[in-house]
Amino acid sequence: MFKTLIVYAHLLAACVAVGILLMQDLALAKTKGGALSSGAVKDLTKSAEIMFISLVLLWISGLALVLLGYLENPQQYLMNEKLWAKFTVVSVLTLNGIALHYYSFPRVTSRRGLLGLPTFEQILVVLTGALSTTSWLFACYLGIARPWNYTVDFSFVMFIYSGLLVTAFIVAGEVLRAMRKAEPEQPLIAEQIHLNASRKFD
Repeated sequence: MFKTLIVYAHLLAACVAVGILLMQDLALAKTKGGALSSGAVKDLTKSAEIMFISLVLLWISGLALVLLGYLENPQQYLMNEKLWAKFTVVSVLTLNGIALHYYSFPRVTSRRGLLGLPTFEQILVVLTGALSTTSWLFACYLGIARPWNYTVDFSFVMFIYSGLLVTAFIVAGEVLRAMRKAEPEQPLIAEQIHLNASRKFD
């Protein structure tokens, strides 16, 4: 019963974190790299706080489950290489979360917006976001990938993870490139409208 409650808390924390993560990704995508409104900044701040709490609960419940599993089967439990792969992925997303909090978050919420940042900073912000989303989703997958228990090597899981990261980085780069191309068009459109309006009065 106690173990079931821990599993339930673990899954609940994961669902809350991933749900908020995906909703914020969609909300940020709708801004198209522009500056965020004060309301959007407040929502993002609140979401970051909830995700931090969820991550802490995930670590506590996850370590508790590892301890219980080890006590039940001390000779074989830690031989599950998928377990170590999941620990690695969660460690990566935790460290990336620190980078998001202290580097990406202040820049995304600045008055300049994403596209107002220097190119190098834009790339880092986008890459940390892609790393976060991919790591969270893959960590959740590892949590339910029971057929991989004691059957796959650590290197195999990390190879899949690396492939997903490369794919996510490429997609994020293309999205950033598309936003950059769309940004200069806005002044041109406004200028064209102004010229057309001027011609009407000539």
